[in-house]
Amino acid sequence: MSATFVFPALQRTLSAVYRFHDAFFFPIDDTTPPITSPLQVSIPSLRWSANRSEEDFTYRFSALTLAQPAPGGVNLAVQVTALAGDYTSFEPIELTLPLPLSVPPQRADFLIPTPLWPTAAVRPGDGETAVRGQIQSAGALPVSGLNVEMWPGPSPTPPPGTPFTVSDAVGQFVYRFPRLKGPAGSVQFFNISLNSGAIAVTPASLPVVLGVTQTILFQRM
Repeated sequence: MSATFVFPALQRTLSAVYRFHDAFFFPIDDTTPPITSPLQVSIPSLRWSANRSEEDFTYRFSALTLAQPAPGGVNLAVQVTALAGDYTSFEPIELTLPLPLSVPPQRADFLIPTPLWPTAAVRPGDGETAVRGQIQSAGALPVSGLNVEMWPGPSPTPPPGTPFTVSDAVGQFVYRFPRLKGPAGSVQFFNISLNSGAIAVTPASLPVVLGVTQTILFQRM
């Protein structure tokens, strides 16, 4: 007697998995911590929201595919909103589906590590090295939307791969140094650049104290 075939009542297909990390934790590797702050991740054009996993803080796009194929498309805009307003994206996030898969499929085929940038709402933890800056202007020049880069050493320009951030509507920004090593309380000097040097700023260099978050006012010229 042959076994009875039971037709599946539900089928779900995994399409893509996002893991978001702080842009200042660079380069990305297996030890890079994910952003744990709650995010809403969606593809508005498909009215499709990703499901958050509390186990590994990933966001998974999956779909019921028993009666229809999984959604697809080219350069689909992915929208990410931090519920606490502590992270944002300064670069477009786009997704083309379906993803190319290995045979057999591998975990890495689906996983998409993606940077987000801390806003002024982020409070760096105790013992972390960071600068909480605010750009001001005596002449009412714009202080929002300015690219900010900071780097050590004598080079007059930031080395390739230097992290950046962007000032908010009132000129505030947070610049983190999670990979900076040294004794707490020691000092390293860093340069600062606005819009790749197109805008002069003072101070143009500053002492960064390891293990603390400093609040520093900058003046754009």
